[in-house]
Amino acid sequence: MQFTIHMGDPAERTALLRMLETWRGLTCASVEFADWTPEHRPEPGGILFWDLDDCPPPAAAVGKCALFLCSSSSGAAIASYPLHPAGLLRKPVGMDKLWAALHRSVKLWWDSLERLEITSDRCRIRLPLCDLVWVESTRRNSLVHSTQGPIATREALTALEGRLPRGLFLRCQRSFLVNLRHVRRLDNEGLCMSDGAVVPLSRSSRSEVAEAYRQFCLLWDGGKGDGETRYG
Repeated sequence: MQFTIHMGDPAERTALLRMLETWRGLTCASVEFADWTPEHRPEPGGILFWDLDDCPPPAAAVGKCALFLCSSSSGAAIASYPLHPAGLLRKPVGMDKLWAALHRSVKLWWDSLERLEITSDRCRIRLPLCDLVWVESTRRNSLVHSTQGPIATREALTALEGRLPRGLFLRCQRSFLVNLRHVRRLDNEGLCMSDGAVVPLSRSSRSEVAEAYRQFCLLWDGGKGDGETRYG
């Protein structure tokens, strides 16, 4: 899937692109970015981010892809009505606004999500990586905790770890692996996850996990969009 960007101000374009890259990394979406030019035609089925303060989008672009309009004008919503945008972002665009707008348009990019194929009770499940919260080892098997509920699989935790992107997924100790995006805070009990579970940490692993989590928070700089993740 392709996200095409047209922003009149280069600084606003850079800021929007940086936020979209953060969203892509945390959501694990297979998305490419491109700049709008008169010669460039947005990919059908893609998303076009257009700066309405700069100029109206050309008719050739409207209708071929989903349109996200960006404007600092309070009257932009009424002015943009004939264009039938998929979303309207008030400038300056913040990560929370962008995240919410994309979340409301999940049907547009759902098929671009990277997935983990899991075999459970002879059924193959293709779980979006962003829905994987944490995994625990059960001897030679694993129990995957997802936003859709627990999934039991005979695949070992080490094998699952090898199929997940590093940096986002952390083997916090021998028996547990977590999606750092779903960590809400780190306290004396362990890693508090978005599903309410607390993943315990051993004394030997705590300092290393704490540093990895701190680096993760610094890297994404609040780009999780929910404002809940805390370190300390």
